[in-house]
Amino acid sequence: MLRKADVTRTKLLILDFDGTLCHGDDPVLAYAAEADAMLAERGLGRQLRRSVRDITAEAFVSNQLLVPEIAYDDAGVPLAVLADRAAAQETAAQDTAKPHPVSWPLQDGYQLVQLLAQQAGLSAAETGLAFRAARRRLISQGLAHSDVHAPEGVDQLLQELRESAVVVLISNSPAEGFEPWLQVLGLEGAFDAVINGAGKPFGMPAAVEQACAGTAHPVAARDILSVGDIWLNDLAYVDELGGTTVLIDRFGTGLGAPTHRVATFEAAASAMRAWAQSSAE
Repeated sequence: MLRKADVTRTKLLILDFDGTLCHGDDPVLAYAAEADAMLAERGLGRQLRRSVRDITAEAFVSNQLLVPEIAYDDAGVPLAVLADRAAAQETAAQDTAKPHPVSWPLQDGYQLVQLLAQQAGLSAAETGLAFRAARRRLISQGLAHSDVHAPEGVDQLLQELRESAVVVLISNSPAEGFEPWLQVLGLEGAFDAVINGAGKPFGMPAAVEQACAGTAHPVAARDILSVGDIWLNDLAYVDELGGTTVLIDRFGTGLGAPTHRVATFEAAASAMRAWAQSSAE
């Protein structure tokens, strides 16, 4: 997994995939379309008045995730969040993998789709199936025909950073069918390791431990940098360890307490270079 020069690399850079290295709204809209199809098949979703895809597309245009279709209780908590918590408590004693929780406050389009779909009646397991179906559909249609793209110059950036840090991609995306995504982004071979199906946020501690186990030397928490667009999923655990974090806060949520909060990947790249240079010094 590691290169010959790894004995000189004592730092660890952890990167998220969707929303961090993989840009474009088509994957989220495809997820929404699959959720709509599942809702229609079950005779659900009429209370939304519009399709989840249309709601999500408008949210992207307005750059505002707090759409009027979200239903709340009297205390201002989304009904989907309350139902998800109740379902989680019912299954807490079972020896099963935890599904991704309905996130609140919202930080990206995937979270908006999940909240709306579960509000309309889908289960957490069903929204997970819709997500995976959307990935398969995009691949079958050809990712090159979608708006999926990597930030400009990211391949050169990662090559540069790997001179001083072990670079690991940690993603909730399943390993099945993941290679085409790296190919269309031009990121094949850009990482020392790729950890798929991480199950963040619950699985982040195990994923970080796995990433650390792949380095030539033990990595101190202060020498870990995690970059992502979801505070709880990508950064909170590394922050608890005492590492450095960069949050790409596209929608200006103000959530979390990252070391660096930025609006774009370009700004995150500057923070990563500064971290690597400081490490080298």
